Amino acid sequence: MARVLLGLLLLSALAEACTVPVFRYALDRWHADAYRFEVAAGWMEGAQAAKLRTLLGETATELEVVALAKGDSPARLLMPTEEEAVVWSGQPDAELSALFLSPMREKIAQELLSGASMVWVMVSSGSAEKDQEFEKRISERLSYLESVAAIPEQDPNDPESKLGPGPDLRVGFSFLKVARSDAKEQVFLKMLVGPVGAPLLEGDEPFAGVVFGRGRALGVWPPSELDEEGIDEVSLFLLGACSCRVKIGNPGWDIAMAIDWDTRLMAAQMAADRTLEDSVLPVSVSEEGEGQGAPIALLPEVVSFEGGTDLVVPEKGNEGSALGIVLGSLAVVAGLGALYFMVSIKGS
Repeated sequence: MARVLLGLLLLSALAEACTVPVFRYALDRWHADAYRFEVAAGWMEGAQAAKLRTLLGETATELEVVALAKGDSPARLLMPTEEEAVVWSGQPDAELSALFLSPMREKIAQELLSGASMVWVMVSSGSAEKDQEFEKRISERLSYLESVAAIPEQDPNDPESKLGPGPDLRVGFSFLKVARSDAKEQVFLKMLVGPVGAPLLEGDEPFAGVVFGRGRALGVWPPSELDEEGIDEVSLFLLGACSCRVKIGNPGWDIAMAIDWDTRLMAAQMAADRTLEDSVLPVSVSEEGEGQGAPIALLPEVVSFEGGTDLVVPEKGNEGSALGIVLGSLAVVAGLGALYFMVSIKGS
């Protein structure tokens, strides 16, 4: 795995890069590929088909529906990959929403929409010892990376680096766990492992994958292939500048998620804007000239300074307040200017 990702990083270095990280470029611009749903032609006129159309329409989820020639053939849901990866087959006479949404997929979407750079998903094996060891390795390494990693500096003058609506751009890792035996997540698990990871589901070892963007899986790995170096390479690849802007040129595959990403990204942007507005303390001036809207404890103390200049000193306990720092800095500059003026006069 390390050699594969290293090769991807070397290839991407040859291309002209924008400053937007891979994870955010994918969230902004890479719409999920449509899964293929094979079903008998007559089924399209029934009640279950109508419910499915409503779900897909309400969430702006694309689905390629193919009518089968044989009416008695079971319906199938296939991944949008070159390999014929079937994630579900059966009779489409039951509720089909579970094919496109599940509790784990909703959790992943919530994490990504709240600003997580990526979501690491660990699939447990059922062996407490194996699972705890693997979880410890991943969680501790992600905690370390979150404290030292940084996203590329953004270029506000580059039109290709303009961010779309969504949460604040930051480094953030999310870690979720799902049991291999969870009945509600069987379709999701097949989507997570993708066209190449079926042996992982059939085995008895835990494994982990990483999901980013609008539900795109970068890959899945067992403990033997995911050491600390591997975790670093995967994470830093997604945090790095998006060198290859074409989705098909990047590794991974899409997970079917009945999520209206555009609408929810706009809601995330509005929430981020409200948070920013709430964090700014409004200050107005009344007719008497007194500051309104700021607690008295945040107002700096003004003391006399020889030479006719006032020096603003923050009160004890407010040394770190933005208001005290700004006013203090301005006063220090003014005070130094006054001293320089007086020294100049005395020396002339």
